[in-house]
Amino acid sequence: MCQCAIKAELGEPPPSYSLISPNKNAPYNVTVHLIGNRIRSIPAIILRLSILLDNVMQTLRAMRKMILGPSLGQLGSIVGSRPWLWISMSLLVGAMSFTSLLLNPPKTEFGFELGYTTADAPSIMEMRAQRDFFTDGKEGNPWYQALFAEPRDSKKSMHEGKEYNELKAFYRRIKNLTIRYDETLGKDITYYDLCGSTCNLNELLFTTEEWSFFGMNYPITKLLSYVSNIGKHFYHVRTDNATGKLLNANKAMLVFMAFYQTKEVKSDLTLYEEVVQYAVDDYNSRGNSSLILTLHGERGMSGAVQQGMSHAFEYLGYGVALSVIILFGVLLFFSILFSQLTIFRIIFLWIGAMIVPLLAFITAFSIYNFLGYSITPLTIFTPFLALMHGFYTVIMLTHTWLSDSELRRDSRDEHLLEVFATCMPSLIVTSSPAAALIVCLVYPIANYAAVSFLMGLIMSFVIVFSVFFFSPAMLIICPAQDFTPLPTGNNKEVVKPTLKKVESLRDCYCEHVDRSKCVKIVAVVLVLILLVVPVYFGCTSVEGNLDYRQLLRPDNPRNYGVHLMSDVVWPTWFSIMFFVNKPPNFSNPKEYGRFKSMIAEIEEIDGKLPSDTDMVWINDFCRHTGTKPTDDALNMTQFKSFIEDFIYKSWKDGVKYEFINDTTPVITSMLHIVSFQGTKSLADKARLFEKCRAITNKYPEFKTTPFDTEIGFADIILQVPLVVAVIPLVSITTMFIVSTIIIGNLSVAILNFFFVGLLYASTIGTVSLLEINVNPFNAAFFLIIAAMSPSYTTHFCYYYQQAMRIKPRAAKRDRMNEMLRKCFFPCISSILCAFFVFLPCMFSDIDIFIAVAFTNIVFCILGVLIAFCAQVFLNMLPDMFTGTHWFCSPQS
Repeated sequence: MCQCAIKAELGEPPPSYSLISPNKNAPYNVTVHLIGNRIRSIPAIILRLSILLDNVMQTLRAMRKMILGPSLGQLGSIVGSRPWLWISMSLLVGAMSFTSLLLNPPKTEFGFELGYTTADAPSIMEMRAQRDFFTDGKEGNPWYQALFAEPRDSKKSMHEGKEYNELKAFYRRIKNLTIRYDETLGKDITYYDLCGSTCNLNELLFTTEEWSFFGMNYPITKLLSYVSNIGKHFYHVRTDNATGKLLNANKAMLVFMAFYQTKEVKSDLTLYEEVVQYAVDDYNSRGNSSLILTLHGERGMSGAVQQGMSHAFEYLGYGVALSVIILFGVLLFFSILFSQLTIFRIIFLWIGAMIVPLLAFITAFSIYNFLGYSITPLTIFTPFLALMHGFYTVIMLTHTWLSDSELRRDSRDEHLLEVFATCMPSLIVTSSPAAALIVCLVYPIANYAAVSFLMGLIMSFVIVFSVFFFSPAMLIICPAQDFTPLPTGNNKEVVKPTLKKVESLRDCYCEHVDRSKCVKIVAVVLVLILLVVPVYFGCTSVEGNLDYRQLLRPDNPRNYGVHLMSDVVWPTWFSIMFFVNKPPNFSNPKEYGRFKSMIAEIEEIDGKLPSDTDMVWINDFCRHTGTKPTDDALNMTQFKSFIEDFIYKSWKDGVKYEFINDTTPVITSMLHIVSFQGTKSLADKARLFEKCRAITNKYPEFKTTPFDTEIGFADIILQVPLVVAVIPLVSITTMFIVSTIIIGNLSVAILNFFFVGLLYASTIGTVSLLEINVNPFNAAFFLIIAAMSPSYTTHFCYYYQQAMRIKPRAAKRDRMNEMLRKCFFPCISSILCAFFVFLPCMFSDIDIFIAVAFTNIVFCILGVLIAFCAQVFLNMLPDMFTGTHWFCSPQS
């Protein structure tokens, strides 16, 4: 056996790929002579610090040698000596994982009710407050539905005439539609059996119209001594400027709400929406109908989203196929470059490369499923992490195997030993985010923690199956020459034509980077631009937001319902319910004064509509008693006559009370509805909720909680930017720690850390400047970007530093040449595979997937630019900081 193999068997990598120079095994014995006034010179201080740090790190170096020697060198020899065994075991693990998924099918949870916010998110308490208020403390989940109507004749109005009468008649009819026949109860189930205390949400509108003999005003209509708020029902209105009389309303909205405690009731409500949708479709199909009706509900949106996802998955499938074809082209190029491999060997190697991400994902997902985690919208993109990271790893292994396959060696396993010693350390660095992602299972937001854990498993198993499946398969498919005679003086080195051209271009590039000041200036300017524009301006403008139309195909009719809600209702009349769970004693001037102060602060929020549009029993009580809400206290002895009044008794659903002695009331909880205008998105809603919370938190004695149907999603939107900051930071920091240990040079590790962080931050900043917001659907993809970022610069940093170990006095140009020889083609090939995975989605109809595809394009382009900058900066660093020592190498 050759001397190289003997050293490798003893735990030392071969000399050409050695990570620790032989003369560095003994403790340092360096005498530094500091003479005269040079004792305080900067080089001398740096050298002394370097010696101190190097001696401190001596133990760690010995440990690293023990790790990298046997674990990587011996591992290659072990795998190479019994390739069929490791291939069989890998396939067995994959088969067992697949079987476990068949026996225990994964659960799906595509809703956003739970797991997307921290356990102490304000929305959890706020949704509970709404539920408790309407269900008297019973368990239950809310259900909503909206019915929009607009006249076929644009000159007509929804508030009067035939149009209004048809809407009223249709509303009465659908509330009595039979949902199903219940054999246990022996009767037909209708909406009235499900809605409970919320059955009459829209009755005030119809009562107001009946009593408005001279027409209705907008948004407040006066009925003798009574006042009715109709603003939330009519939109695109035209009024008389002098009197406020409603002249025309182009759109009307009626709201349905219920709470369900069981799956049976939930099923009935879903079925009710389906029944209503049939009725709406039947009505719209009539030629003599005067209205166009639109139903906006959970069932319809869910079906539309599923249709959009199915469409997008077709394009993702095209992307996978395209990436697989690119992989075949890469292997074909390698065979031409190194004049090796027949077409049949390429095909078998190609199949083996495709199996690696498949095995990795199946095994990782089986563990994920075994631990009880479900498929969520966040897991949609995780198979593509397996694909990109898997292709990237096998391309690096294949290139390293082929590039030196004709060197003299005694056996194939010795060749695999050298391959592992060459590229496996940097592959470990690029896969090190897996450890951080697995640890992030403790992240306080459950679903993000779960998908992070899954990603960590995927990256880990990609390395495992690359080592134990692809490497032995590569050894069998592409065997290296066992032994060739040592070259003599009469032998002439044969240089392959294609390789000769590549080497010529590489020499020219390295010469230019090493000598050209313009190249260095361009790299520095590019880094500064990235730091200023995308990182500073972009990252500081990152916000969470989601338009539901981003999930739907443009031709889906559900888009119109989202348009009516997002572009018509919210900007015109967006109501927030304030549940006051511990109201003040309204007869006490001090307590009532504090309550009025809270309401006054709410009135100061931007976009707040006039106070007379507020819906609260206090305003009607003051009209009933002839007082004003601004009085110091309220005469609560008249509350009983107020709440039993023919008109005002409807407030029994908006205020909870009890009487002490049949005359003195105690208000136990109450509802105060406040309206705003100018709300155009979920992000606007989230900001508005934060302002409301800031005010109510200043008055804790009232235990006031703001609420809207979207308040849960608003908290999701508020918390998702932190997710794409914290988990990637942990991931990149872990990569830095591992790279510092494996690369063995602090300066190079810091430089790599800087560029990896710059790549991720500039990507998210750039897409933010281009108005691509973070949301639960693309948040997981940003985590994938963070996981893949190290692969763009780590290999360049690692091989540049290792070139000094191969040849201690190597010039910078030669170090760059050696660096590019080992990793340029694998890196650029991997980027191409990743680039084309999502490219077809750019041509899909689903905006959320178009945004993901565009983000991936930006990531790949910035990755290439930053990889170039990393090469230039490595060349710019003094050799003393990129040498074989941990911090600073002594210069001779």
